[in-house]
Amino acid sequence: MAGSLDGKAAIVTGSSRGIGKAIALQLAADGANVVVCGRSEQATDDLPGSIGETVEAIRAGGGTAVALKVDVTVDADLRMLVEETLTKFARIDILVNNAGLLGGGGPFLGGDPALLDAFYRTNLRAPYVLAQLAGGKMAEQGGGVIFNISSGLARMPGPNGQGGRRGGPGVVYGTSKAALDRFAAGVAAELREKNIAIINIYPGFTLTERLERLMKDADTSRMERPETTAKAVAFLSRDPMPHSGRIIVARELADEHDL
Repeated sequence: MAGSLDGKAAIVTGSSRGIGKAIALQLAADGANVVVCGRSEQATDDLPGSIGETVEAIRAGGGTAVALKVDVTVDADLRMLVEETLTKFARIDILVNNAGLLGGGGPFLGGDPALLDAFYRTNLRAPYVLAQLAGGKMAEQGGGVIFNISSGLARMPGPNGQGGRRGGPGVVYGTSKAALDRFAAGVAAELREKNIAIINIYPGFTLTERLERLMKDADTSRMERPETTAKAVAFLSRDPMPHSGRIIVARELADEHDL
């Protein structure tokens, strides 16, 4: 809804492409000032999209956005992200922890435990640290909302078992997202009195630019689109506290509210 987030400041990690880009575009369309961040400053043939392209798209639609190169596994980058957001917009109302590692396929037996460390660092530790940093400012200003883009694979394995398909989402991916869900539930209870909501979103199997290239000859008509999750995040940003601590399936919310 245009104008429903006027004056709000939002951070969206991993917003060069895919779900993150769609969320950044939707929040800006609804009036929020958006900090677009990610590692991709330039698009490549193998990796479409960049933080600059997302900002250009927002500005072309009349919105306000800035781009920051951020590696979410580097604490100094996360501190810089929060500091620069406050310098530019003086507040943080919405944080979307979207950046994450996907994959981790292959069998559990014989797998490298270092893979678990890598997935936890990106999919759990980074949202934890950034939520602490941004949450402190939200508490000072009287509230805010933190979204974590999680996955249904936190609850169940993929169709062939999480480790059964080489390159498919593996045990470590689902485990990291399950930990993210538990983190959100616990922190939501603690921060409720400070009027800070924490909501996890399950996007479903979503057709991003990367998957579109990989599945160009496949029937993708039943896959979700990034815009479904984006509309869910924007809708929940208007009145987040009733949903704090919950896991929201984007498609179910979209159907319920005709988004």
